[in-house]
Amino acid sequence: MKPLCSLKVLDLTDGNPYTGSMFADYGADVLKIENPHGGDSIRRRGAKDGKEGIYQAFYNRGKKSMTLDITKSAGGEVLKRLVPQFDMLVVNQPEAAMKKLGLGYEDLKAVNPKLIYGVLTPYGESGPWKDMPDYDLLINSRSGLQEKTGFPERPTKFGFPLAYIYSSWHLSAGMLAAYLKAQETGEGMKVSVSVWHTMVSLDDTFVEGLLGMNTLPKRIGNGFPTTNPTDTFRCKDGWFSLSIGSDVQWINFAKCAGNDVWAEDPRYAHDPARSMENYFGDLDQQLRDYFATITIEEADMICREAMVPGGPCNTFKELAEDPQVADRKMLIHIQDPEAGDTLQIGRAAKFIGAAEDGDDEIAPAPTLGADTEGYLKELGISGEKMEHMRAEGII
Repeated sequence: MKPLCSLKVLDLTDGNPYTGSMFADYGADVLKIENPHGGDSIRRRGAKDGKEGIYQAFYNRGKKSMTLDITKSAGGEVLKRLVPQFDMLVVNQPEAAMKKLGLGYEDLKAVNPKLIYGVLTPYGESGPWKDMPDYDLLINSRSGLQEKTGFPERPTKFGFPLAYIYSSWHLSAGMLAAYLKAQETGEGMKVSVSVWHTMVSLDDTFVEGLLGMNTLPKRIGNGFPTTNPTDTFRCKDGWFSLSIGSDVQWINFAKCAGNDVWAEDPRYAHDPARSMENYFGDLDQQLRDYFATITIEEADMICREAMVPGGPCNTFKELAEDPQVADRKMLIHIQDPEAGDTLQIGRAAKFIGAAEDGDDEIAPAPTLGADTEGYLKELGISGEKMEHMRAEGII
């Protein structure tokens, strides 16, 4: 049995589904509230020919869907009637916007005192940046992360929306912590997380560098300021990554690579001389020349023999075919009602020691509004009333 099977979550997010997705993947009963006019914007991301995209098949899997226009008073009243049935509610807009609809934390706490009210915003609900528009690139820039990522001539961003995913992890963890407290006290609470201050809190190494050594970080590509060699190297047939974190690892690598000079020369054998003084110069070039003479498979075998962290820079196709991925069920097939057979990423956490539904039993994403009538019937709303609400664009 999935560990969150007793948890019930109302997901009011739009275009940022990660928090609700995490709850759903681990067994929570997640009801996605979507506007009746096209639903969550995630449904259109990556879409072709007017159909829904693969994003929604992945990020809405395991959820239920109810269409409800909460900007209309009748829609807001339906939401208030739903709230007592749920443990949590999550939105990705400032609570101030929800207050204007009569759906702020205090409004909903009045009908469910134990409610955990999660809020995800770009920069926080206060301060001079609170109303600024955002996207992942801007969050990375304003957090200082992008200034430290890339090569000397130009900052670069991550290859996926790290800031939004990571902040959603923080929000889900904070909401679970608040939920556990509510089980003791009988009182819920609001949990507010900002994408921006999540990224600020993430960067411990460079903050310590500034505060501890009074030095600003520099962009050094795939290298690392204090642990080297850490970089990507071009082999005969592609790119290989190497990251050595100790003198023992370095000496083992040098011996297995057949280059005892690296292990014996005092300029290279020990840190901090290797990392801080010599790596970004002659040693870096020696390594590049060495890797250019061997294949990825040969480099991999050397690292395995030396027991040092090294491996190929996989393409997604190579990753998908790797037996490790299959063994850990990190790619799974889910039959989606719209997209058909889809290959999706499996759950990261594996639960051992208890009866568990397998990754292959994750339910597919719901069609838009698939569960609307069922929930309205539970609230005692008649079919005639539903037709009227549908005509008014409320559902």
